[in-house]
Amino acid sequence: MNLKSGWNRRSFLSTLGAIAGGLLSPGRLNAEGMVNKKTKSTTPGVDGNPIVPITSGLGSTGDIYAELGVTPLININGTVTVIGGSVMKPEVMELMRQGNQHFVLINELEVAAGKFIAKLCKSPAGYTGLVTGGAAAAIVVGYAGMMTEDLEPRIIACPDVTGFPRTEVIIQKSHRYPFDHQIRQTGAKLVEVETREEMIAAINPRTLAIHFTNILSDRGKVSGPETVEIAKAHNIYTFNDASADVPPKERLWEYPAVGFDMVTFSGGKDICGPQASGILIGKEELIHWSMLNMSPQEDRIGRPCKVGKETIFALLKALEIFVNQDYDATLRMYDARAQVITDAVKRFGVTALPRQFNPQALGNVTPRYDWQIDPAKLKITGPEVMQKLADTRPVGIGSMGAGSSGMRGRDPNASAGGSAGNGHHGGAGRSGDPNSFGFAVWQLKDGEDKIIADRLVEIFSEAPKA
Repeated sequence: MNLKSGWNRRSFLSTLGAIAGGLLSPGRLNAEGMVNKKTKSTTPGVDGNPIVPITSGLGSTGDIYAELGVTPLININGTVTVIGGSVMKPEVMELMRQGNQHFVLINELEVAAGKFIAKLCKSPAGYTGLVTGGAAAAIVVGYAGMMTEDLEPRIIACPDVTGFPRTEVIIQKSHRYPFDHQIRQTGAKLVEVETREEMIAAINPRTLAIHFTNILSDRGKVSGPETVEIAKAHNIYTFNDASADVPPKERLWEYPAVGFDMVTFSGGKDICGPQASGILIGKEELIHWSMLNMSPQEDRIGRPCKVGKETIFALLKALEIFVNQDYDATLRMYDARAQVITDAVKRFGVTALPRQFNPQALGNVTPRYDWQIDPAKLKITGPEVMQKLADTRPVGIGSMGAGSSGMRGRDPNASAGGSAGNGHHGGAGRSGDPNSFGFAVWQLKDGEDKIIADRLVEIFSEAPKA
Protein backbone atom coordinates (compact mmCIF):
# COMPACT_ATOMS: atom_id res chain seq x y z
CA MET A 1 0.00 0.00 0.00
CA ASN A 2 1.42 3.35 -0.98
CA LEU A 3 -0.89 6.15 0.08
CA LYS A 4 -0.25 9.69 -1.13
CA SER A 5 0.14 10.83 2.47
CA GLY A 6 3.28 8.72 2.78
CA TRP A 7 1.63 6.54 5.42
CA ASN A 8 3.38 3.32 6.32
CA ARG A 9 3.06 0.78 9.09
CA ARG A 10 5.92 2.03 11.20
CA SER A 11 4.88 5.68 11.09
CA PHE A 12 1.28 4.72 11.75
CA LEU A 13 2.12 2.53 14.74
CA SER A 14 4.59 5.07 16.03
CA THR A 15 1.90 7.75 15.92
CA LEU A 16 -0.51 5.52 17.80
CA GLY A 17 2.22 4.77 20.33
CA ALA A 18 2.83 8.45 20.91
CA ILE A 19 -0.90 9.05 21.38
CA ALA A 20 -1.18 6.13 23.79
CA GLY A 21 1.90 7.29 25.68
CA GLY A 22 0.37 10.72 26.11
CA LEU A 23 -2.92 9.25 27.27
CA LEU A 24 -1.19 7.05 29.80
CA SER A 25 1.26 9.58 31.19
CA PRO A 26 0.75 10.26 34.91
CA GLY A 27 -0.01 13.93 34.28
CA ARG A 28 -2.71 13.10 31.73
CA LEU A 29 -4.20 10.47 33.99
CA ASN A 30 -4.42 12.91 36.88
CA ALA A 31 -5.82 15.63 34.66
CA GLU A 32 -8.63 13.42 33.45
CA GLY A 33 -9.45 12.09 36.88
CA MET A 34 -8.36 8.52 36.14
CA VAL A 35 -6.25 8.54 39.29
CA ASN A 36 -8.03 9.19 42.57
CA LYS A 37 -6.00 11.95 44.19
CA LYS A 38 -7.70 11.33 47.53
CA THR A 39 -6.39 7.79 47.72
CA LYS A 40 -2.84 7.63 49.03
CA SER A 41 -1.15 4.32 49.58
CA THR A 42 1.61 4.02 52.15
CA THR A 43 2.83 0.88 50.40
CA PRO A 44 5.39 1.63 47.70
CA GLY A 45 4.74 0.32 44.19
CA VAL A 46 6.66 -2.91 43.91
CA ASP A 47 6.49 -3.93 40.27
CA GLY A 48 3.96 -1.47 38.88
CA ASN A 49 6.51 0.80 37.28
CA PRO A 50 5.65 3.72 35.02
CA ILE A 51 5.60 3.05 31.29
CA VAL A 52 9.16 3.31 30.03
CA PRO A 53 10.70 3.35 26.55
CA ILE A 54 12.29 0.12 25.35
CA THR A 55 15.77 0.77 24.05
CA SER A 56 16.95 -2.73 23.16
CA GLY A 57 15.61 -6.09 22.11
CA LEU A 58 11.99 -6.87 21.30
CA GLY A 59 9.94 -3.70 21.06
CA SER A 60 12.85 -1.33 20.62
CA THR A 61 11.84 -0.43 17.06
CA GLY A 62 8.32 0.54 18.06
CA ASP A 63 6.90 -2.03 15.63
CA ILE A 64 6.67 -5.39 17.38
CA TYR A 65 4.56 -6.87 14.59
CA ALA A 66 7.29 -6.27 12.03
CA GLU A 67 9.89 -7.60 14.44
CA LEU A 68 8.03 -10.93 14.57
CA GLY A 69 7.07 -10.88 10.90
CA VAL A 70 3.28 -10.88 11.31
CA THR A 71 0.69 -8.59 9.72
CA PRO A 72 -1.40 -6.37 12.03
CA LEU A 73 -5.01 -5.72 11.05
CA ILE A 74 -7.42 -2.83 11.11
CA ASN A 75 -10.52 -4.52 12.50
CA ILE A 76 -13.63 -4.27 10.32
CA ASN A 77 -14.68 -7.86 11.05
CA GLY A 78 -15.98 -7.40 14.57
CA THR A 79 -15.10 -8.79 17.97
CA VAL A 80 -14.01 -12.19 16.69
CA THR A 81 -11.51 -14.10 18.79
CA VAL A 82 -9.33 -15.24 15.90
CA ILE A 83 -8.22 -11.68 15.20
CA GLY A 84 -7.93 -10.60 18.83
CA GLY A 85 -11.46 -9.67 19.88
CA SER A 86 -11.31 -5.99 20.80
CA VAL A 87 -8.85 -3.30 21.87
CA MET A 88 -8.64 -2.10 25.47
CA LYS A 89 -9.08 1.56 26.29
CA PRO A 90 -6.22 3.55 27.88
CA GLU A 91 -7.90 3.54 31.29
CA VAL A 92 -8.18 -0.25 31.15
CA MET A 93 -4.50 -0.57 30.27
CA GLU A 94 -3.65 1.68 33.21
CA LEU A 95 -5.63 -0.54 35.59
CA MET A 96 -3.74 -3.52 34.22
CA ARG A 97 -0.48 -1.73 35.06
CA GLN A 98 -1.73 -0.80 38.53
CA GLY A 99 -2.84 -4.39 39.10
CA ASN A 100 0.75 -5.45 38.59
CA GLN A 101 1.97 -3.37 41.53
CA HIS A 102 1.55 -5.97 44.27
CA PHE A 103 1.00 -9.61 44.99
CA VAL A 104 -2.43 -10.52 46.31
CA LEU A 105 -4.41 -13.62 47.26
CA ILE A 106 -6.21 -14.31 43.98
CA ASN A 107 -9.22 -15.88 45.68
CA GLU A 108 -9.63 -12.84 47.92
CA LEU A 109 -9.38 -10.55 44.91
CA GLU A 110 -11.93 -12.64 43.01
CA VAL A 111 -14.45 -12.41 45.85
CA ALA A 112 -14.02 -8.63 46.03
CA ALA A 113 -14.25 -8.35 42.25
CA GLY A 114 -17.42 -10.44 42.32
CA LYS A 115 -19.07 -8.02 44.72
CA PHE A 116 -18.01 -5.09 42.50
CA ILE A 117 -19.53 -6.82 39.46
CA ALA A 118 -22.77 -7.65 41.28
CA LYS A 119 -23.24 -4.05 42.41
CA LEU A 120 -22.30 -2.52 39.05
CA CYS A 121 -24.53 -4.95 37.16
CA LYS A 122 -27.50 -4.63 39.53
CA SER A 123 -27.52 -8.37 40.19
CA PRO A 124 -30.39 -9.90 42.18
CA ALA A 125 -30.00 -10.41 45.92
CA GLY A 126 -27.94 -13.52 46.62
CA TYR A 127 -26.00 -13.25 43.34
CA THR A 128 -22.35 -12.36 42.85
CA GLY A 129 -19.82 -12.28 40.04
CA LEU A 130 -16.65 -14.04 38.99
CA VAL A 131 -13.92 -13.00 36.54
CA THR A 132 -13.07 -15.97 34.35
CA GLY A 133 -10.59 -16.67 31.57
CA GLY A 134 -13.24 -15.97 28.93
CA ALA A 135 -16.89 -16.98 28.62
CA ALA A 136 -15.89 -20.50 27.50
CA ALA A 137 -13.94 -20.90 30.74
CA ALA A 138 -17.02 -19.74 32.64
CA ILE A 139 -18.98 -22.61 31.10
CA VAL A 140 -16.33 -25.13 32.18
CA VAL A 141 -16.06 -24.00 35.79
CA GLY A 142 -19.78 -23.29 36.07
CA TYR A 143 -20.86 -26.77 35.07
CA ALA A 144 -18.04 -28.39 37.02
CA GLY A 145 -19.22 -26.49 40.09
CA MET A 146 -22.80 -27.64 39.61
CA MET A 147 -21.70 -31.28 39.49
CA THR A 148 -19.01 -31.31 42.16
CA GLU A 149 -20.54 -28.83 44.60
CA ASP A 150 -17.93 -28.33 47.34
CA LEU A 151 -16.91 -31.98 47.58
CA GLU A 152 -13.16 -32.32 47.13
CA PRO A 153 -13.22 -35.98 45.96
CA ARG A 154 -15.56 -35.00 43.11
CA ILE A 155 -13.51 -31.90 42.27
CA ILE A 156 -10.36 -34.00 41.93
CA ALA A 157 -12.14 -36.73 39.92
CA CYS A 158 -13.85 -34.46 37.35
CA PRO A 159 -14.20 -35.10 34.36
CA ASP A 160 -14.54 -38.71 35.51
CA VAL A 161 -18.06 -38.29 36.83
CA THR A 162 -18.59 -41.92 37.73
CA GLY A 163 -20.77 -41.98 40.82
CA PHE A 164 -21.84 -38.34 40.55
CA PRO A 165 -25.58 -38.14 41.21
CA ARG A 166 -26.48 -35.60 38.50
CA THR A 167 -24.55 -35.32 35.23
CA GLU A 168 -27.13 -34.77 32.47
CA VAL A 169 -27.64 -31.36 30.87
CA ILE A 170 -30.71 -30.73 28.73
CA ILE A 171 -30.22 -28.54 25.68
CA GLN A 172 -32.55 -27.64 22.84
CA LYS A 173 -31.38 -29.22 19.58
CA SER A 174 -31.44 -25.77 17.97
CA HIS A 175 -29.15 -24.48 20.74
CA ARG A 176 -26.27 -26.87 19.98
CA TYR A 177 -23.18 -24.83 19.11
CA PRO A 178 -19.36 -25.09 19.21
CA PHE A 179 -19.20 -24.05 22.85
CA ASP A 180 -21.28 -26.90 24.20
CA HIS A 181 -17.92 -28.68 23.93
CA GLN A 182 -17.08 -26.85 27.16
CA ILE A 183 -20.05 -28.51 28.86
CA ARG A 184 -19.05 -31.92 27.55
CA GLN A 185 -15.43 -31.57 28.65
CA THR A 186 -16.57 -31.59 32.28
CA GLY A 187 -17.94 -35.10 31.80
CA ALA A 188 -21.55 -33.93 31.62
CA LYS A 189 -23.83 -35.61 29.09
CA LEU A 190 -25.99 -33.48 26.78
CA VAL A 191 -29.59 -34.54 26.22
CA GLU A 192 -31.21 -32.96 23.15
CA VAL A 193 -34.86 -31.89 23.09
CA GLU A 194 -36.97 -29.76 20.77
CA THR A 195 -40.26 -28.90 22.47
CA ARG A 196 -41.43 -27.84 25.93
CA GLU A 197 -43.07 -31.24 26.37
CA GLU A 198 -39.85 -33.05 25.44
CA MET A 199 -37.89 -30.84 27.82
CA ILE A 200 -40.12 -31.73 30.75
CA ALA A 201 -40.18 -35.41 29.81
CA ALA A 202 -36.36 -35.50 29.65
CA ILE A 203 -36.00 -34.46 33.30
CA ASN A 204 -35.06 -37.35 35.55
CA PRO A 205 -33.09 -37.88 38.81
CA ARG A 206 -29.78 -37.54 36.90
CA THR A 207 -30.66 -34.18 35.35
CA LEU A 208 -28.33 -31.42 36.49
CA ALA A 209 -29.34 -28.37 34.46
CA ILE A 210 -30.85 -26.89 31.31
CA HIS A 211 -28.45 -24.98 29.06
CA PHE A 212 -29.70 -21.93 27.18
CA THR A 213 -27.75 -20.48 24.24
CA ASN A 214 -28.95 -16.90 24.20
CA ILE A 215 -27.81 -15.93 20.71
CA LEU A 216 -29.82 -18.88 19.32
CA SER A 217 -32.93 -18.25 21.39
CA ASP A 218 -35.02 -17.25 18.37
CA ARG A 219 -34.40 -20.70 16.85
CA GLY A 220 -35.69 -22.68 19.80
CA LYS A 221 -39.24 -23.54 20.80
CA VAL A 222 -38.67 -22.89 24.52
CA SER A 223 -37.92 -19.32 25.61
CA GLY A 224 -35.58 -18.22 28.35
CA PRO A 225 -38.32 -17.46 30.89
CA GLU A 226 -40.02 -20.80 30.08
CA THR A 227 -36.70 -22.60 30.56
CA VAL A 228 -36.27 -21.01 33.99
CA GLU A 229 -39.86 -21.82 34.94
CA ILE A 230 -39.45 -25.49 34.02
CA ALA A 231 -36.11 -25.78 35.81
CA LYS A 232 -37.36 -24.19 39.02
CA ALA A 233 -40.40 -26.46 39.06
CA HIS A 234 -38.09 -29.50 38.93
CA ASN A 235 -35.30 -28.17 41.18
CA ILE A 236 -32.55 -28.15 38.53
CA TYR A 237 -30.15 -25.42 37.45
CA THR A 238 -30.13 -23.12 34.42
CA PHE A 239 -27.15 -21.63 32.62
CA ASN A 240 -27.45 -18.85 30.02
CA ASP A 241 -24.50 -18.29 27.67
CA ALA A 242 -24.89 -14.65 26.58
CA SER A 243 -21.24 -14.25 25.61
CA ALA A 244 -21.61 -11.79 22.72
CA ASP A 245 -24.97 -10.40 23.69
CA VAL A 246 -24.16 -6.96 25.09
CA PRO A 247 -24.78 -4.18 24.18
CA PRO A 248 -27.38 -3.22 25.19
CA LYS A 249 -25.83 -3.01 28.65
CA GLU A 250 -29.18 -3.69 30.32
CA ARG A 251 -28.81 -7.37 29.51
CA LEU A 252 -26.12 -7.58 32.19
CA TRP A 253 -28.90 -7.33 34.78
CA GLU A 254 -31.98 -8.34 32.80
CA TYR A 255 -30.88 -11.94 32.16
CA PRO A 256 -29.99 -12.75 35.79
CA ALA A 257 -33.27 -11.10 36.80
CA VAL A 258 -35.15 -13.62 34.63
CA GLY A 259 -33.98 -16.20 37.16
CA PHE A 260 -31.10 -17.98 35.42
CA ASP A 261 -28.83 -19.49 38.05
CA MET A 262 -25.75 -18.54 36.02
CA VAL A 263 -25.20 -16.13 33.12
CA THR A 264 -21.91 -15.54 31.33
CA PHE A 265 -20.73 -12.64 29.20
CA SER A 266 -17.45 -12.23 27.34
CA GLY A 267 -15.14 -9.55 28.69
CA GLY A 268 -13.16 -9.25 25.46
CA LYS A 269 -15.91 -8.28 23.03
CA ASP A 270 -17.75 -4.95 23.16
CA ILE A 271 -17.02 -4.56 26.87
CA CYS A 272 -13.43 -4.11 25.59
CA GLY A 273 -11.71 -5.77 28.52
CA PRO A 274 -8.76 -8.15 28.21
CA GLN A 275 -9.40 -10.65 25.43
CA ALA A 276 -8.89 -13.62 27.78
CA SER A 277 -11.53 -12.48 30.26
CA GLY A 278 -15.14 -13.30 30.97
CA ILE A 279 -17.84 -12.55 33.50
CA LEU A 280 -19.90 -15.18 35.31
CA ILE A 281 -22.86 -13.84 37.28
CA GLY A 282 -24.73 -16.31 39.43
CA LYS A 283 -25.99 -17.43 42.79
CA GLU A 284 -23.37 -17.07 45.51
CA GLU A 285 -23.18 -20.77 46.31
CA LEU A 286 -22.77 -21.73 42.67
CA ILE A 287 -20.08 -19.09 42.15
CA HIS A 288 -18.24 -20.44 45.21
CA TRP A 289 -18.37 -23.96 43.79
CA SER A 290 -17.15 -22.62 40.44
CA MET A 291 -14.17 -21.00 42.15
CA LEU A 292 -13.33 -24.31 43.80
CA ASN A 293 -13.02 -25.78 40.30
CA MET A 294 -10.70 -23.17 38.80
CA SER A 295 -7.25 -21.66 39.17
CA PRO A 296 -5.48 -20.81 41.45
CA GLN A 297 -6.71 -24.07 42.99
CA GLU A 298 -4.77 -27.12 41.81
CA ASP A 299 -5.73 -30.62 40.69
CA ARG A 300 -9.07 -29.63 39.15
CA ILE A 301 -10.51 -29.32 35.68
CA GLY A 302 -10.47 -25.52 35.68
CA ARG A 303 -6.80 -25.12 36.57
CA PRO A 304 -5.99 -24.05 32.96
CA CYS A 305 -8.70 -21.35 33.31
CA LYS A 306 -6.18 -19.05 35.00
CA VAL A 307 -6.99 -15.37 35.57
CA GLY A 308 -4.21 -12.99 36.59
CA LYS A 309 -4.61 -10.11 39.02
CA GLU A 310 -3.92 -7.67 36.18
CA THR A 311 -6.73 -9.15 34.09
CA ILE A 312 -9.19 -8.91 36.98
CA PHE A 313 -8.54 -5.21 37.58
CA ALA A 314 -8.59 -4.40 33.87
CA LEU A 315 -11.87 -6.25 33.32
CA LEU A 316 -13.52 -4.37 36.19
CA LYS A 317 -12.50 -1.02 34.70
CA ALA A 318 -13.66 -2.02 31.22
CA LEU A 319 -17.01 -3.15 32.62
CA GLU A 320 -17.39 0.11 34.56
CA ILE A 321 -16.72 2.18 31.42
CA PHE A 322 -19.11 0.01 29.39
CA VAL A 323 -21.97 0.30 31.89
CA ASN A 324 -21.53 4.07 32.27
CA GLN A 325 -21.17 4.92 28.56
CA ASP A 326 -23.63 7.09 26.64
CA TYR A 327 -24.47 4.62 23.87
CA ASP A 328 -26.21 7.29 21.78
CA ALA A 329 -22.93 9.20 21.74
CA THR A 330 -21.15 5.97 20.79
CA LEU A 331 -23.51 5.52 17.83
CA ARG A 332 -22.85 9.08 16.71
CA MET A 333 -19.12 8.30 16.76
CA TYR A 334 -19.70 5.23 14.57
CA ASP A 335 -21.77 7.34 12.13
CA ALA A 336 -18.99 9.93 11.95
CA ARG A 337 -16.43 7.24 11.12
CA ALA A 338 -18.62 5.90 8.33
CA GLN A 339 -19.16 9.43 7.00
CA VAL A 340 -15.41 9.87 6.56
CA ILE A 341 -15.47 6.86 4.20
CA THR A 342 -18.63 8.05 2.44
CA ASP A 343 -17.15 11.47 1.74
CA ALA A 344 -14.00 9.91 0.27
CA VAL A 345 -15.66 7.49 -2.17
CA LYS A 346 -18.62 9.51 -3.44
CA ARG A 347 -16.58 11.00 -6.31
CA PHE A 348 -16.36 7.50 -7.80
CA GLY A 349 -20.12 7.13 -7.85
CA VAL A 350 -20.00 4.91 -4.76
CA THR A 351 -22.90 5.83 -2.48
CA ALA A 352 -23.74 5.04 1.13
CA LEU A 353 -26.73 2.85 1.84
CA PRO A 354 -28.92 3.39 4.92
CA ARG A 355 -27.29 2.25 8.15
CA GLN A 356 -28.40 -1.18 9.34
CA PHE A 357 -28.87 -1.36 13.09
CA ASN A 358 -31.09 -3.52 15.26
CA PRO A 359 -30.49 -2.61 18.92
CA GLN A 360 -32.48 -5.66 19.98
CA ALA A 361 -30.49 -8.18 17.95
CA LEU A 362 -29.56 -11.23 20.00
CA GLY A 363 -25.81 -10.81 19.71
CA ASN A 364 -22.99 -8.68 18.31
CA VAL A 365 -25.24 -5.63 18.42
CA THR A 366 -23.61 -2.94 16.30
CA PRO A 367 -24.41 -0.83 13.24
CA ARG A 368 -23.34 -2.09 9.84
CA TYR A 369 -22.49 0.30 7.04
CA ASP A 370 -22.74 -0.53 3.34
CA TRP A 371 -21.79 1.24 0.14
CA GLN A 372 -23.20 0.71 -3.36
CA ILE A 373 -20.93 0.56 -6.41
CA ASP A 374 -22.43 1.81 -9.67
CA PRO A 375 -21.58 -0.93 -12.22
CA ALA A 376 -22.17 1.63 -14.97
CA LYS A 377 -19.10 3.52 -13.71
CA LEU A 378 -16.74 0.93 -12.20
CA LYS A 379 -15.94 -2.66 -13.11
CA ILE A 380 -15.26 -3.99 -9.62
CA THR A 381 -17.47 -6.00 -7.29
CA GLY A 382 -18.08 -5.76 -3.57
CA PRO A 383 -16.26 -9.02 -2.80
CA GLU A 384 -13.28 -7.82 -4.84
CA VAL A 385 -13.16 -4.60 -2.83
CA MET A 386 -13.24 -6.52 0.45
CA GLN A 387 -10.48 -8.83 -0.75
CA LYS A 388 -8.30 -5.88 -1.75
CA LEU A 389 -8.83 -4.33 1.68
CA ALA A 390 -7.80 -7.59 3.33
CA ASP A 391 -4.74 -7.85 1.08
CA THR A 392 -3.57 -4.33 2.00
CA ARG A 393 -0.02 -4.17 3.32
CA PRO A 394 1.81 -3.41 5.53
CA VAL A 395 -1.37 -3.31 7.65
CA GLY A 396 -4.32 -5.42 6.52
CA ILE A 397 -7.84 -4.00 6.60
CA GLY A 398 -10.08 -6.81 7.79
CA SER A 399 -9.47 -10.47 7.15
CA MET A 400 -11.18 -12.70 4.61
CA GLY A 401 -9.91 -15.74 6.51
CA ALA A 402 -11.01 -14.81 10.02
CA GLY A 403 -13.17 -17.92 10.36
CA SER A 404 -10.58 -20.64 10.00
CA SER A 405 -7.06 -19.26 9.46
CA GLY A 406 -5.98 -22.69 8.30
CA MET A 407 -6.47 -24.13 11.78
CA ARG A 408 -9.33 -26.52 11.12
CA GLY A 409 -8.66 -30.20 11.59
CA ARG A 410 -8.70 -32.70 8.75
CA ASP A 411 -11.92 -34.64 8.29
CA PRO A 412 -11.15 -38.00 6.61
CA ASN A 413 -14.87 -38.50 5.95
CA ALA A 414 -15.44 -35.17 4.20
CA SER A 415 -16.37 -35.17 0.52
CA ALA A 416 -13.67 -34.09 -1.91
CA GLY A 417 -13.60 -30.37 -2.56
CA GLY A 418 -15.33 -29.44 0.70
CA SER A 419 -14.68 -25.98 2.07
CA ALA A 420 -13.91 -24.97 5.62
CA GLY A 421 -15.35 -21.51 5.10
CA ASN A 422 -13.55 -18.27 4.47
CA GLY A 423 -14.25 -15.98 7.35
CA HIS A 424 -16.49 -13.78 9.36
CA HIS A 425 -18.01 -11.99 6.40
CA GLY A 426 -18.51 -13.14 2.84
CA GLY A 427 -17.24 -9.99 1.14
CA ALA A 428 -20.48 -8.99 -0.54
CA GLY A 429 -22.61 -6.25 0.91
CA ARG A 430 -26.27 -6.11 1.80
CA SER A 431 -28.24 -9.27 1.02
CA GLY A 432 -25.31 -10.65 -0.93
CA ASP A 433 -25.53 -7.91 -3.55
CA PRO A 434 -22.32 -8.28 -5.60
CA ASN A 435 -22.27 -4.54 -6.30
CA SER A 436 -22.11 -3.50 -2.68
CA PHE A 437 -19.70 -3.96 0.19
CA GLY A 438 -19.87 -3.21 3.86
CA PHE A 439 -18.58 -3.77 7.36
CA ALA A 440 -18.79 -2.60 10.96
CA VAL A 441 -16.70 0.25 12.30
CA TRP A 442 -17.11 -0.35 16.05
CA GLN A 443 -13.59 -1.68 16.59
CA LEU A 444 -11.78 1.03 14.65
CA LYS A 445 -9.23 3.11 16.52
CA ASP A 446 -8.92 6.85 16.06
CA GLY A 447 -7.66 7.65 12.56
CA GLU A 448 -8.32 4.23 11.07
CA ASP A 449 -11.47 5.45 9.30
CA LYS A 450 -9.23 7.82 7.33
CA ILE A 451 -6.81 4.99 6.49
CA ILE A 452 -9.70 2.89 5.15
CA ALA A 453 -11.01 5.86 3.17
CA ASP A 454 -7.59 6.50 1.62
CA ARG A 455 -7.20 2.84 0.70
CA LEU A 456 -10.65 2.76 -0.93
CA VAL A 457 -9.71 5.83 -2.96
CA GLU A 458 -6.68 3.89 -4.18
CA ILE A 459 -8.77 0.83 -5.00
CA PHE A 460 -11.42 2.76 -6.92
CA SER A 461 -8.83 4.89 -8.70
CA GLU A 462 -7.16 1.72 -10.00
CA ALA A 463 -10.43 -0.10 -10.85
CA PRO A 464 -11.30 -0.42 -14.55
CA LYS A 465 -13.90 2.06 -15.71
CA ALA A 466 -17.13 0.66 -17.14
